[in-house]
Amino acid sequence: MKKKSYLFRNKNFSQFKFGKVIIIFFVIVSVIIFFPHFFRNTYVVTIESKRIIKHDNKDTYLIYTEMQNGDIRVFKDDNSILEFKILSEDMYWGLIINKKYEIKTYGLSIPIFSSYQNIVTAKGVK
Repeated sequence: MKKKSYLFRNKNFSQFKFGKVIIIFFVIVSVIIFFPHFFRNTYVVTIESKRIIKHDNKDTYLIYTEMQNGDIRVFKDDNSILEFKILSEDMYWGLIINKKYEIKTYGLSIPIFSSYQNIVTAKGVK
C-alpha cells in the first residue's frame, strides 16, 4: 500500500487509468451540463396557454406560445442555477394569456423527447 501511494505522488496523475477515467467523466458531465446554455434565442411571442405537469413531486411549467409568423411553440419555465433563476413559479404566474412578451431562452427544442427551450427572462411588449 505504501508503494502505490508513493508512485501516485511521484507520477503524473493522467498516466493512471483511473485518472484518465475521472478526467473523461468530468469532461462529459461538463459538456452535458453546459451544452444547452450555448444555444440562446430571443423571441417575441403571444402567450396562448399555460400548463403545469406534476411528476414525482416536481412541477414542470409549460408555456404554449404563438410566434410572430403564426407558428405554435412550447417553452418550459424551470429553475436554473447556472442562469441564477430560482423562482420560476413567479415568472409562470406573472405571464398573462393573450399578452405579448419578448422572451430570452436557452436550450434545444426537441418535442419528441419532451425537451423544450427554457425561458430565462420575459418582458412585456406593447
